[in-house]
Parts: sequence; structure tokens; C-alpha cells
Amino acid sequence: MSKYRLMKALALILLISIVAAACGGPAAPEATEAPEGPESPADIQGNVTFYKGPFGPNEVEQQNGYIAEFNKIYPNIKMTFETFDWPTQEAQLTAAIAGGTHDMIYVPEGMYPKFCYEGGPLTDMSSFVSDPSFKEDYDNILYWEVATAPDGTLCGVPNIWIPESHFVANLDLLNEAGCPEDWNSSMDKVRECAVAIKTKFPDKYGIAFRTAGLANFSQHDWYGYIMRAGGDYLTEDFSACGLNTPEVVQTLQWLVDLQNTDKVTPEFGAYTWDGLRGLFQAGNIGIMHDEPPIAGVLASNPPGFEYKFFDIPGLVNNNLLTFRGFYVIPASSQNKEAAWEAIKFWVKPEVMVNYLNGTAGLYPVVKDTHGIEVFPDDPVLADGMNLAQYAQGPQFHPQMLEFQNLFQPLFDEMMQGNITPQETVEQACQQIESKLK
Repeated sequence: MSKYRLMKALALILLISIVAAACGGPAAPEATEAPEGPESPADIQGNVTFYKGPFGPNEVEQQNGYIAEFNKIYPNIKMTFETFDWPTQEAQLTAAIAGGTHDMIYVPEGMYPKFCYEGGPLTDMSSFVSDPSFKEDYDNILYWEVATAPDGTLCGVPNIWIPESHFVANLDLLNEAGCPEDWNSSMDKVRECAVAIKTKFPDKYGIAFRTAGLANFSQHDWYGYIMRAGGDYLTEDFSACGLNTPEVVQTLQWLVDLQNTDKVTPEFGAYTWDGLRGLFQAGNIGIMHDEPPIAGVLASNPPGFEYKFFDIPGLVNNNLLTFRGFYVIPASSQNKEAAWEAIKFWVKPEVMVNYLNGTAGLYPVVKDTHGIEVFPDDPVLADGMNLAQYAQGPQFHPQMLEFQNLFQPLFDEMMQGNITPQETVEQACQQIESKLK
């Protein structure tokens, strides 16, 4: 409870007691905690620095527009918006959370486990989200279970979800190559389709996935395949490495064979992510691993073919690596109450959904959009909402990023034919278990 609310409540209790005594009536019952009354938004003061990676080229303009709307309600909260860079987000977020330089921070699920645990550097949001004035919004927001650490600590408020890797297919190319309608119903059928495309069109690629390091976001593709094989960095009880299974090895071999045996993919490391998107847009890739924001890239220069999003099959499940995003308040913030008021504003459907409709590729986490249609001008992107049924986040362990960074160079060595998939998981597990705390 803020000092302002506490003073109001105590004054009210004292006034009731005085009036009751003067009128000869019974004294007011003793209260263990004064009830909170609504605090006027105009009474809340503070400086809130909002930190977030850009979802589109007009991110700053969009956020400053919402800040202007926010200040019509909260005139005495000064909001400043700043952006971090996606390729260096881990270092920038770590510094911001530890240093108290920012008060409201967007943290993607890929980074969230590093910071969210009891006694960690983020504010426990439990007391904030249990505020009765937030109940309607709380009940409307999805993925609270994902925002909660294994130890029960709630560190953030969900605001977006996005599959970090799914198929986007050139339907015209698949049809011309004779791929069946159920081409993505199994890994074998995906491989057959990719080979058929390359055979029919030798100057094109049957399939493409991101390679050549974390900076190129290769991890979003290979980690998804590990999860679909039923594996993960650690076993469910976090006691040991969870990568060395026959299904994981078989899946990694499938990726190696697509590139080095079937030769239906671009050469390893030959293209950046943007380069692969350019190839797809030009009609030179049949099946592409990407994420929903590719729709914005394609819309900027519409290709001359029909395309659609699809789930990716695996040996154990069809789950897609999915990041939810969370608004958090660092424990080091000096403006927690003002930051909470800002978070409440930014997760309302009128802000969340309208903002995301202008980003071309990220989905809102609300059950009721308050009548606002999601991506009304992009049927492919709107249809991508169906991929939510396959959503699976990264393993919720504080060292998850450390394990990812250990596996990436081994994956690159494997894809270049320098080590086998079995050697890859064995070396990865050796390193992971030596680092496991």
C-alpha cells in the first residue's frame, strides 16, 4: 500500500470513530488493515523509463504515441521510451535490470528464466497483479503459468506471444513439384517434398533453415527440433543433461542429411536471415523456417505466389518454439508503483492489440480483444493465430541461455560435417553437466 493510500485510510478510520463517539453510537470496529480506496491517477507521481526491443521500424513513434495517451490519464508520471538491440539483448537487459536505469522492461521468454526466480533481480509481481482493480484485466490475459517460475515466483505480466520458428511455404512451388497436401505431416514427407522441389527446379532450394550462429538466430530453428524430439538441455527434474536421446540424435541427423546428403538447402552460412528471406521472396525457396514477422517483409514487396504458415512435424510432437513476452519491474527500480500503472495501461486490449496490429507479426495474449480484429488486413498472419496450439517455451532454468551458447558452436561443427550428431550431443551434455549448478 502506498503512503498516500495509507494516510487516507487512517484518516477515514479516525473520522468514523470521532463521529460515532459524538453521536453516542458504537465505536467503529478495529481494523487489522485499512481498506484501500481508489487512488486518483493524477496523484501518482514518478519517472518511468520504458525499455524494449523494436518490433518494427516505427517502434519509437508508436510508443511515444501511447505515452501521450497514458499521460492524459497519469499527468504526473513522466515516461521515457528507449530501445535495446536484439542481437545484444542479453548484455543490455542484464545491465538494465541490475543497474536500476530502467523501470518497465520488456523481456522475451528466451531471456526470462535467467532473471526470474525467488530473490532474483526482478520484482515479484504477485502483490501487484492481485490488486482488485486489475482483476478484469488479469482474467483476460493468457500465459500466467508461463510467467511463473518453477519456485512460484511471478516476475512479469504477459503481453505478446510469437512462434520463433515455423514453416512458411511457397504453395505454388510445392504444387508444381508435386508435393502432396499432407507434405508436413511427418519429417519423412517434408524431406520428400524438399527433394522433389530441388529435383524439379535445380536452381532453387527445397528447404531452408537459419545457420551460422546465435547472431543469425540459428538457435530458434535447431532448438525447436530438439524439443520436437522430446529433448531439452536438462531432464525435467533439472538433474542431468536431456539431449542424449535416440530421438534427438535422429532428428539432428535429419537436418545434417538435408544439407549435406540431399543438398536441398543453401550452403551452410552462405546467407544471413535477411538473405534467406530475400531468396524466399524471390520464389527461390519452397519451405522456409521463419516466424510471423516475415509477413511484414513479404507485404512490403508482395511476391508473385501464394504462401502460408504451417506447423513443423517432429518425432515426438509438433510443438513450436514459442516466446511469450513479459513486462517486468527490476527490483532496483525506484519507481515501482508508477511502473505498475504503466504496465496496466500497456496490457489493455485497446493498447496491446492495436499496437501489435501495427507490428506485422506478433500476437496478443488476451482472450477478449474488446472487439478489435487481429491483423484484419493480412489473412495469412491472422491464420497464424492457430499455431498457438503448438506453443512450447524454452526450458525454465536460470542457465538456459548458458546451455544454448554451449550448444551453438557444436551445432555449427555438426552441420559442416566435422562431428556427428551423436558426438554433438555427447559433447554438449559433458559441457552442460560440468556447468550445472
